[in-house]
Parts: sequence; C-alpha cells; structure tokens
Amino acid sequence: SLTFSTAINAYSKVAPEDSATAVKRAIELLDELEGLYIPDSENINTCYNAAANVIAKSGVPNSSELILDLMNRMKNMDAVPDGMMYTSCLEASVKTGDVDGIKRGRQMLEQMIDEPHFEPTSANFNILLNAILKSKSERKLEEAEELVAQMQEIGGDARPDSASFNMIISALSRSNTPDAAEKAVDYLRSMLRLYKNDRYEKAKPDSFAFNCVINMLARSKHEWADEVIQRTLSAMETQERHGNASVLLDTITYNVVIGKLAQSATITNAKKVMKLLGTMEARAECGSTAVVPDIITYTNVLKLQGKVNPHRAASIASSYLTRAMSSDDKIFIDRVGFYTLLHALSRSNKFEDATTARNAWEWIEKSDRVDVVLTSEACNLVTIAYSKNKTEEAAAEVLSFLSDRIHRYRQGDKDTVLPSKVGFSAAFIPLCAANRTNDALSLLKIIKALNIVPDAGCYISMLSALSGRKSTNGAVHAQKVFQQMKEDLEDVPTAAFNAAINACAWVSGSPVGQRKALEIAFEIFQQARKQNSYDSITFGLIIKACMHLSKDDNARMKLIQPVFELCAKNGLVGSMVEREMRHLASRLIPGKLPQEWTKNAKDKK
Repeated sequence: SLTFSTAINAYSKVAPEDSATAVKRAIELLDELEGLYIPDSENINTCYNAAANVIAKSGVPNSSELILDLMNRMKNMDAVPDGMMYTSCLEASVKTGDVDGIKRGRQMLEQMIDEPHFEPTSANFNILLNAILKSKSERKLEEAEELVAQMQEIGGDARPDSASFNMIISALSRSNTPDAAEKAVDYLRSMLRLYKNDRYEKAKPDSFAFNCVINMLARSKHEWADEVIQRTLSAMETQERHGNASVLLDTITYNVVIGKLAQSATITNAKKVMKLLGTMEARAECGSTAVVPDIITYTNVLKLQGKVNPHRAASIASSYLTRAMSSDDKIFIDRVGFYTLLHALSRSNKFEDATTARNAWEWIEKSDRVDVVLTSEACNLVTIAYSKNKTEEAAAEVLSFLSDRIHRYRQGDKDTVLPSKVGFSAAFIPLCAANRTNDALSLLKIIKALNIVPDAGCYISMLSALSGRKSTNGAVHAQKVFQQMKEDLEDVPTAAFNAAINACAWVSGSPVGQRKALEIAFEIFQQARKQNSYDSITFGLIIKACMHLSKDDNARMKLIQPVFELCAKNGLVGSMVEREMRHLASRLIPGKLPQEWTKNAKDKK
C-alpha cells in the first residue's frame, strides 16, 4: 500500500491540463488496491488520503462528490475517514468559491465537528474562511467574522491561529467599513492574548498582522487612532524583544507610525515622535540595518516639529544635513525631503542655520545627485533663512550667495537655479536691516534685468526691514525705496505707506535729522491721503512719528490735533490711535469713543 500511496501522490503534481487524467488514474490505482486488499487500515488511509488530495487539487467538476464516494469506499475496507480526508473534501467543496461551494463547505465542516473520531482544527476552519473572504458575497466580511467567532467558541485546537487572524485582519484592511480599524485592533489584541496569556503557540503574531493594523490606523480618521497606533508599535517592539522571530521591525513600520502622528501637530505627538526617532537612531548606532531613520523619517519629524517647536526642527535639520554632507556614503535625499530640511532651517533665527542651508544647497548643486531636483522654491528658503538674521554678516552672505548665482546665470549657465521674486524679496530684508539699502536697490535693478518684475511685496520687505529699528538715516532710506516703488508700481498699497511712515518714526540722532524724518513721514502721509490709500494703522503711525520725532509739546500738539480730527472724521480711530492719543493728548479723546469715530477702523477693540 505504501507503493500505491506514493504512486497516487505523484498525480497531485501534474499540470492543470492533465488533472482529469490524473484523477482517473488515481481512482484506478485505488481499484487495484481494493482488489489486493491487505488488512492494514493505517496504510489504506494513506492511499485514500493521497487520492483525495489529487482530486481536491485537480479542480475537476464534482470533486467533492468524488471524495465523498472515496469515504464510503473506505468504510467497505474497514477503514475510517480521518482528518486529512475531511480536509481534502472540504477543500474540494469550496474550490469553486461560489455560494453553493461555500454552502457545501459549511456542511462538510459541520459534519467534521459532529464526527466523534477526531476534532477539527483551525486549519480546517481556515479553508472555509479563505473561501468566504475570496467570494463575491456582499456579506463575506460578516460571514468571516461569524466563522472566527465560532472557532473561538469551540476552543481547543480549533481556536483561530495566526493564519486565521491574518486573513480576517487583511480583509478588514481592504474594506471601507467605518469600524474596520477598530475590529482589526480587537483581533490583534485577541491574537496577542491567546499567544501570551493562553500560551497558544499557533496564534503567534507576526509582522504581517502588526503592519496591517498599523497601516489601517495610519489611514484612520478616528481621534483615538494616534494613541492606538503608538501602542501597537510598542506591542510589536515587545514581541521582538521577547524573542518572537516572526516579528521583524523595519524602517517602514516606524515611518508609518511617525507619519500618522505627524498629521496632528500636538505637543504630545511631538514627544512621541522624538522618542521614536531616538529609538531608530539608537538601533542604527548599534548596527541595525533594518531600522535606520531615512529621509522619509526626518521629513515627517520636521513637519511636526516645525509646527510645534521650530527651533528644534532647525536643530534636527542642521544635524542631519551636516552628517549627510560629511558622510563618505551617499545618503539618499529626495526633493521633498530636501525642501523640508531647508524649510526647517528657514524658520530659525540663527545665522549658523542659514549658513547650513547655503552649504547644503551648494553641496547638492555641485554633486552628481539625481535624487534631488533643485528648484527656485527651494532656493527661496536659503535667502529666507538669512532674512531671519538681520546682521551685517547675514547681509554679506545673502548678497554673496545671490551674486554667485546671478554671475553664473549671466555667463550663460542656464542650469543655474535662481530664486523667485519671493526669494529676492527675502534677501532685501537683511540688506536694508544692515543699512545697505543701496545694495538692495542695486539688486532690485539686477532682478529687473533678469525679467523678474518686482511687486509691492519686494518694496514692503525693504521698508519693513527699515521699520522698528532706531537709525539715523532710516527715513532717508525709506524715502529712497518709496520713490523707487512709485516709479515701478501703478498703485502703492496701504501696507507700503504704513511701512515707510513706520521707518521714519524710529529715526534717532540729532534734532535736525529727526525733523527731516518727520517731514518725510508727513510727505508720505499726504501721498497716502491723496491716493486714498490709508487706514487706521496709517493714522496711528503718523501720530507715533509725531510723538517720537517732535520734542516740543506745543509743536507736537499742533501736528497731532488736525491729524486726529481727520482720523475721527473718517471713522478710523483704532486701538493704536487711541493708545497713542491717551498717552499724548488725553484731553482730545473722551473716556468712551463715539461709534462714528471707530466704525471703519480695522484694529478697533
């Protein structure tokens, strides 16, 4: 009979087109065996099981009926169908995947449950579970859940195993039901409970189950998903730490969790992300090749930290780029990652971070890397980084950075990437702040020659840099910028008038210089009135200029009174005007302001 079983088994490996012939030959061999009947039920079972396996794998029509016929023939040979025979019959029953096939599978499984000679195992249930989940039934997910519940109820060796849980979790991950993620989490918890608490080795969780649930939670919109995804990763780490070789953590898993947490900019999530980044870096330092933070890791970390703690984001970006630039290995950086790194540096007010941004740009520019495409938008971030540091050093560096690029571009190197209007506008800030307004205006001429048309934002950047800082010549510089703006633009926005007046208001030095600044401030104020381009802030600033620049109380009041009356008449007495007036000339302003005075003020209380 051993020879017969070996011969029959061979027919389970034939090509699909020969399956019908294989089934016919397997049955013929059984006919021969029955004619040579040897009373050895164990070996007889082996032969019949081999034949059943051939039939189940063949997919021939009525395969389940053929196996049922074999089971009846076994009884005539004083043999009893065992679990393998029932398993083959179950496989054959559900092979078609249609409603009738699954119904036959259910009937066969119920027969197995009622069979006194053996107990069905999770493997038997998994055959039906797999068929249900692959069917086209609209209720297949519900039917699968019911089957898993039945397995848990029967208990013993029929309890769901790793394959059972993986199948149902995977199916949930592909569904769009609102509670799919919650159910998947519950199944994973059941899996862990069976394995840890009940010592049920067959339910040992693996990376597939964990990653399925983690990916579902990453897509989930539920508020609790952030907390649960972090706990799921923690459970995965625990399994690996306790020696579960089926759980292998990698960079992708950590990145998915960090990416999910980064979507919600909270301090709690920021702390969790930094802890996960620390774990990844520590594992990498210990020699791990599976868990190594990459550009995707840092991109997500920086997106979150940039919203919660920009200074920390800049520090992380600077550290990463410094390592990348000094490493002998070519560290992968993609376009999005490089932009995110520069963006983090551009929000810092440290000169060193601006220098790192420039060095990184030039490093990429001179390399043969194809993973990063340099763009004007990214170049803007370098000049923006310098704009946050209003020092002579920053002004010199940003001018050097731009001059080098402009020179190469003019020499015919059309591959040289220049900043856009936004980037040049940012460069004006440190230049004007460092009292290099002439350099800013010269740069303005250059960008015009490059067919970059300056807009109001460019001039406002210059004027704003001249505002809010005490200087002896801020008003003169503001007047020069303002005159250039009037020549270049048809309409001067209110914000530009305000910035210019504010630059005048902060002038310090000799009385002659301050008087000149006040004259320029009023000249600009009158132009604003003439163009009907003023607001409550404009009046507040001109009143502040009078306060700072006029040292004689009587002269100051003569200047302020008509300005305030005009302001009140236009309904533009806002918070700034009220504050300045209560400090300077409280007799001109009542305790409670009339509504007519404030009706058009955008900064009213």
